[in-house]
Amino acid sequence: METYHGHVRTPADAIILFEACRIGLLPRVQRRLSEKERQLIRSGSVFVWDEREAGMRRWTDGKSWSASRVSGSFLTYREMEGKRGGTGVAQTTMSRAGKTPESTRGSDDDRGDGADEGPDGYRYKPDGLMKQSFSITTSTGQHLHLISYYSRSHPSAANLQQPSTDPNLRHVRPQKGLYPESTVNDQQNLPVVTRGPMAGAAYVPPHPMAPYGRSPAAHAAPYTPSYTWPPTPLATPPVPVHYPSYLPTPRAAGTCS
Repeated sequence: METYHGHVRTPADAIILFEACRIGLLPRVQRRLSEKERQLIRSGSVFVWDEREAGMRRWTDGKSWSASRVSGSFLTYREMEGKRGGTGVAQTTMSRAGKTPESTRGSDDDRGDGADEGPDGYRYKPDGLMKQSFSITTSTGQHLHLISYYSRSHPSAANLQQPSTDPNLRHVRPQKGLYPESTVNDQQNLPVVTRGPMAGAAYVPPHPMAPYGRSPAAHAAPYTPSYTWPPTPLATPPVPVHYPSYLPTPRAAGTCS
């Protein structure tokens, strides 16, 4: 009933499994697990299902889990003692304790190995499993989910194959445009706040400014006339005008005409 046996470390690993299921290389879960199938869950078990195809939104495994913790693009749960409901997610206990997934976020490594009691009073199961979930919506409207289990003490044991390095899946290439681009090439399981900036246009520095006191390079100015008409005649002061005199020159005395 397992879709795959290995360790899903990154969103890119999950996308490879989604694509392998789409092309028929791996099987998707078609229904809820039976009681016997739940007992076979082990470190390395991975299950993939389509909401509409399987007719289920929530995963049920019959185990008791802590509140969810955000780990990069995954939600992570830690197995606890006792059996609590059938959802496998500690939603009912969280409601009683007035806790939310946001109030219990963090890394499971933040707790020491001696801290075997959860925030809601339940005890963590010694050598219990860890569970992580990953969900996406494809461009065609499919709601795909992945659940994987691994050992808390040895999450990346040598016997657990990673999908991105599995030789049996080396030819699987996610169909372009079907899955969210942010997950197809995501090889790092890091919190969103620690990821690098998104790729964008290359930075172009502004044009260097001229040093203080020095004029920038001169450019030819557009042609402007060297004179302008005054706006009104009154604004122009009177200009003295001299006209030549054409009066006859006086004759000297005793001169005959």
